[in-house]
Amino acid sequence: MDMSAEEVKQFWRGFCQRRKISADLVAQGEAVIDKDPDYWADQTMGDLLEQLGGKKAG
Repeated sequence: MDMSAEEVKQFWRGFCQRRKISADLVAQGEAVIDKDPDYWADQTMGDLLEQLGGKKAG
C-alpha cells in the first residue's frame, strides 16, 4: 500500500515526538520527505534522523 507524503510526515512526527527530537529537525525531515515521499515511505525514520545529523535510533 502506498503512503501519501502527509502519512509519511505523520509517522515522522510521531517518531520524533517519542524521542523528543527538536522542532527544527522535525521541520528539516519534513522538507526531505516532501522531496521524495515514496523513497521515505520505504525507509526507517531512524535513517532520516541519521541523515539529518541527529542521533542514531536504537
